Amino acid sequence: MRVLFLSASYLPESVGGVELHIEGLCRALREAGHEAVVLARTGAPEVGHLELAQDEVNAVPVWRLGNDFSDATELRKLYAHEGIDAAVMRAVQEIEPDLVHIHHLTCLSTTVIAALAEARLPTVMTLHDFWMGCPRGQRITAGLELCPEIRLAKCVPCLRELWPHLLGVNPSPEAPADEKDAHDRALLEEYHATIQRMLSEVSALVTPSAFMARMYEAYGVARGRIRVLPNGLPTARFAGMGPRSSHEGPLRVGFLGSVLPSKGVHLLIDAWRRLGDPLGIALHIWGEALPFHNDRSYGERLEAMCAGDASAVQLHGRYENHQVPALLAELDVLVVPSIWYEAFALTIREAFLAGVPVIAANHGAMAEAVQHGVTGLLFEAGDSASLAACLRQLVDDAELRRRLSEAARLTVRDEAETAGELLALYDSLLETRA
Repeated sequence: MRVLFLSASYLPESVGGVELHIEGLCRALREAGHEAVVLARTGAPEVGHLELAQDEVNAVPVWRLGNDFSDATELRKLYAHEGIDAAVMRAVQEIEPDLVHIHHLTCLSTTVIAALAEARLPTVMTLHDFWMGCPRGQRITAGLELCPEIRLAKCVPCLRELWPHLLGVNPSPEAPADEKDAHDRALLEEYHATIQRMLSEVSALVTPSAFMARMYEAYGVARGRIRVLPNGLPTARFAGMGPRSSHEGPLRVGFLGSVLPSKGVHLLIDAWRRLGDPLGIALHIWGEALPFHNDRSYGERLEAMCAGDASAVQLHGRYENHQVPALLAELDVLVVPSIWYEAFALTIREAFLAGVPVIAANHGAMAEAVQHGVTGLLFEAGDSASLAACLRQLVDDAELRRRLSEAARLTVRDEAETAGELLALYDSLLETRA
């Protein structure tokens, strides 16, 4: 079987949870005797707009499709682009896959789903975040207000802030505000109608958490149509790692991941400040500070919060994925303080495998991953005082830290197990087509 994985980006140009998940699936499929090919958008200047280039990553063929957004002069071009559809289908004709597994279509085109259906190719789509239905991808505004449901009255000002050149400017600069609002709502209604139609045309939908399945059902996907399949991890990388042993010095509390406002790193720093120095906690923040849409100041704001505390709070910056086991080995507690819901929470599972107790926000997929008091602790999402109370609990109770670090490892599945379930799904779709 030859499977084509379609994604918004891929290694080494972008290294995130989705890219690492695809890499693991490629590895597992090849070990099972199948072929894997990746097609991903690239922003590399050497690949022209709508041009295709080829390379190889870890013996897996990778096709790169250039998209520099030079023709994105209207909202529709950001989610339904005939030129991108045509380029993808040119690659598909050459690759000749048996099945296409879509992982992310941001920076590409959702209507490629219709083109694949017309070509009678079975498709699987994993819903890794909320981008199918929320152009920001995380159901959270620039002001960090969560959006448990889609409401156009809230979407219009939010997306105008994101794309001021596409929304809020039509039908003419002189038009009254209510006319502009009606125009923008119509554009977003067309967007949602397209997304919902494309979701209905995918052969099979998958998501890594039951929480995400419920959210997409509320968005309009038929109940029971989404298969919940937690992502697998390369568990062998964490072999030999176990419960944290006691050591001299402060409790080492860490964060690993992209440093974004929606990830809540500022909450962790504020919680630490609430406890005060006598408790002896050293904070280690690992991750690159990235732009949050139009906001590029988060890293500087965190540095300002930590001013004067360099000995106790360290902002280490970017790390490579292969370093994760070693970084976790130097921590006593991992905190996942995300303000957005998270769709799977990869870092929580990595900490479980490394035997590191976890504190996480009590909503979204994080609440699904952590059983409070058994495999970790949950704090009230967005509340630094609640997070501080959990930190205090682990500072004071070494036995609780030990129990938590021992309990969670067996809850994590290996990437080969997930790949096996996907292969069974692929087989069933191919049998249906036949």
